[in-house]
Amino acid sequence: MDKRTVSYFLPLLLAMFWHAMAHAAEAPVSDRASFRVEASREVQNDQVAAILVAQAEGRDAAKLANDINRTMNWALQQVRAEKSITPRSGNYRTYPVYDNGKIVRWRGVQELRLESPDVQALSRLLGRLQARLQIQSMQFSVSTVARDAIEDELIAEALTAFRRRASLIAKSLEASGYTLLDVSISGAGRPPVVPVRMETAARVSAASVAPPALEQGSSRISVQASGSIHLLRK
Repeated sequence: MDKRTVSYFLPLLLAMFWHAMAHAAEAPVSDRASFRVEASREVQNDQVAAILVAQAEGRDAAKLANDINRTMNWALQQVRAEKSITPRSGNYRTYPVYDNGKIVRWRGVQELRLESPDVQALSRLLGRLQARLQIQSMQFSVSTVARDAIEDELIAEALTAFRRRASLIAKSLEASGYTLLDVSISGAGRPPVVPVRMETAARVSAASVAPPALEQGSSRISVQASGSIHLLRK
């Protein structure tokens, strides 16, 4: 075959080769089984976060902002006395209130997020802060350190369950064994959020506010192992 003939047929042969390879990749694997297993555990929550808001209304936007800033500074002074509680500033919004298309007053809101592993200390602090701030929501969760440790254990449990399930499938389908094609690990579980209705009435005095009763509860942490195996035949 001369060079001209080879150069003529080569593109056609390459096209046929890649077409065959594409079909082979798309073809289903014979004796393939896909499944998923899960390992989970109920874990005691060891972290709590609360979001509070300082809000005010008035005709003078500058005075309103000053009132909110003073309230937030007071709140941060209360927080600093509790070493186990970490404060984080949140959103700060000021917006107009309209009446018949005209601005009649301004409303401002600033958030304060508090996080702590000490539920009792946070409960006591919230009782004091409610004299001038309102609780917007609370969230109980498992800390990152504890979650990572539990997930490591659950991964090992999930993979053990995956191998056990693979052996059961192979045996039930009268295969001599199996080879692993692919496996992936994923986790699940979200901490519960406890919404608290914001008070719209006038602020109450510090003496009349009792610390909120907080129950840590637990969270379910789950790990899934999903994948495919190829069944072997003698």
